[in-house]
Amino acid sequence: MNNTKNYILQVEEYVTDLLCDLPVNLCYHNLKHTKEVVEACKILARKSQLSPSNTELVIIAAWFHDAGHAVTYFGHEKAGTEIAVDFLSRIHYPKSKINKVVNCILATHYPPRPQNELEKVLCDADMYHLSLDDYESRSFSLRKELETVTSTEIPKQHWCNKNIEFLNDHCYFTNYGKKVLQFLKEKNIKKYFTSHCKNS
Repeated sequence: MNNTKNYILQVEEYVTDLLCDLPVNLCYHNLKHTKEVVEACKILARKSQLSPSNTELVIIAAWFHDAGHAVTYFGHEKAGTEIAVDFLSRIHYPKSKINKVVNCILATHYPPRPQNELEKVLCDADMYHLSLDDYESRSFSLRKELETVTSTEIPKQHWCNKNIEFLNDHCYFTNYGKKVLQFLKEKNIKKYFTSHCKNS
């Protein structure tokens, strides 16, 4: 087995075990979401023509990008970098590559400010779901999660208005994101939020 596959498999196994122990109220930021971001990263890495080495980096970063939820809900990006550094150091992942993984994870903190193509790929992968047909149900899963985490009820109208604002403010960074995902996201805005969550 080559080193790339070996590193990625070790990370996948470690993060999977870690996220399996998340509180049940995390119905959005869970292992399923992380796996989906990893798969989105693979698509975007290919569309962006990343080298095998850079693809490895961004996939590893994708596995760790929400790992901090095992420690804290708010500020999970920084916590995730600490988890990543600790584990990657233990499996002797090159320090120069660890630094790039860390920067990718930190770039996903909202509002994202990616500085290079690697960071752009991870940021777009993290928001890939905005372009999917089931965005409506994902959005309300996030609402339910936030309500349980903060012990605060979020009125549906308020949530919908905030989502319209978020979707309109958000932008993709990769060429594929701008050309394809943006178009699909705009369809979602029209399909659900402008129909069911109109401003009163």
